[in-house]
This record gives sequence, C-alpha cells and structure tokens, in this order.
Amino acid sequence: MQFEVTILGCGAATPTLRHAPTAQAINWHGKWILLDCGEGVQTNIRKYKIPLQKIELICISHLHGDHVFGLPGLLGSMNLFGRERPLRIVGPVALKDYVFQALNLTETHIRFPIEYTDCADSKGIPVIAWGDNAVRSFPVKHRIEAYGFTFSHHPTTHTIRKESIVSHHLLRSEILSLKAGNELSRATGEVLRITDHCEPLKPSISYSYSGDTRPCDSVLVASQEADVLYHEATFLHDMSSIAKSTGHSTAQEAAKLGREANVQLLILGHLSSRYRDEGRVLKEAECFHPNVRLAKEGMRIRLIPGEKPSVSYLE
Repeated sequence: MQFEVTILGCGAATPTLRHAPTAQAINWHGKWILLDCGEGVQTNIRKYKIPLQKIELICISHLHGDHVFGLPGLLGSMNLFGRERPLRIVGPVALKDYVFQALNLTETHIRFPIEYTDCADSKGIPVIAWGDNAVRSFPVKHRIEAYGFTFSHHPTTHTIRKESIVSHHLLRSEILSLKAGNELSRATGEVLRITDHCEPLKPSISYSYSGDTRPCDSVLVASQEADVLYHEATFLHDMSSIAKSTGHSTAQEAAKLGREANVQLLILGHLSSRYRDEGRVLKEAECFHPNVRLAKEGMRIRLIPGEKPSVSYLE
C-alpha cells in the first residue's frame, strides 16, 4: 500500500521567493490526485517529477485565487500535451463556471472530458472510492464556501488462512462469507469463526486536509485519529482577532485541534510571508501538540499501514 503526499506549495495569499501558493500531489498506489491548485503549480509539478498526465482527480477546497489560479493553465497544458483520458474535478458548485469562463475567454479548447462533482452534494458519501480507499469532502468555516478533504484506506476484506481451507474443507461460499467478515454455522453444528480462519485486518491509514478554515467541529470530526492532519496556520495567536475576522486559524488553534483529534502528526501550512522567522509558528504549536512540522515545498509525507508517518524532503 503506497500513500505519499508531496507538498508543491504551502504559502498564503501570494507567491513569494520562499513559498508557492497551496498545492499538493498525492500518489495513492499509482492513482495521482492533485489537492488545490495555486498559481504557478506547474513549476513544482515539473520540479518534483509529478506525472502531469497521470493526474486523474483534482480536489479544490475553495475559490480564493491562491488555491485555484493555477487550474486553467494546468488544464491547458494537459490539453497541449495531448491528454485524452477523462479528468474529474471536485470542489464548490461555482468551480465549473470559473473553469468554463477562464478557458472560454482565453480560447483554450479542451479536448478531453472533464467531470465535475459538487462537494455540497456529497453529504458524507465519498466523492470517489475504489476498493478499500475513499476520498471524502467536508464543509469548513471560511469567508466563502469551502471544504476540507480526507483520504482514507480502511481494509474490510479478510485474508483466509490457507491451512484452514485444506483442514476444514472450506467451500467457496464459506470462504467468501468469511472474507466478508461473516461467521458461519454448519449443519454439523461447527461454527466457523473469523478469528480461527482469517488473518487480522490490516491497519487503516488516514490523511486529512483542512483547507482554509477557522477551527471547527467538522475538521475535528473528519480528522479524528488521523495519521496526519494538514492544517492551515496563517497567524500567530497574538493576531487571533484578525484570524477570526478573515476566516483563518492561528498556530495555537491548529495545534489544539490536532491534539483534541488525537492525530499522530500535525503539518502546519498556508504560511504567511509576514513571519520571516517561521520557527515562531512552529514553537507556538509545539506548546499544544507533541508532533508538529512546518510544511515546505518538496516535503514528502509517507503513510504505511501499521507504521508511524514518515517525512522526507526532495531536492
């Protein structure tokens, strides 16, 4: 099971020499997902060797420019490079109109199919799911309609012990039922129990992304027991009143929420250029959560079932 997140941008508001606006690439066992699409995203897609044409899902948290200005150009490049396979884009309801107008006014003619999914219609149902994997959106508290996303791998199918198949002469129907987690009683009175004939389910993994948000219950619920929570931390707590009025969070607030949700690793992003010493952001959060990192372009977060999240950095 491969799940890796590469940070392509983690800055707030505008591109700077230190940070690009928000964007992340997820490699989920060969399925590529782009999470937000800030201005200039293609530069770091190339720098960190993300396979552009293999991206099959783009999740947009909200329509503020630092999360979406890179999307029309990205679609244009996909088209220029000859893309034919369909692309799914998930986000607020107005996202479709934004993309259509941008492409139409610039006479960028897309030849590949685009399927749009409105997050407001999901109501807890995965926006995409396959096997034991699911992507879900959840509403957050920002100045405009905005969403966060969770990416979860939750095994539900048991593995039958080979010796049980032989020693108990398991029928195909019995094997299928046991794999699905159902115990059986035979006509002889024998009970086929999951614990006797199946391996334990493999551990789950979960990655949560807050988007731009105030601390709120929806983020807390969605990130409960997550391996990793990526949460915005636009301000230090001495500017908490401004954070509240602009729909953002302080480092302290993000850390308290991460602690309450019992996440293993908290990554702070949406970093403001007002803080030349970003160590202050980290220091504030570390007072409230035991395992915090600051996001950085080229950061790669790897989740492996049953293991602690690991972080490395690409050149």
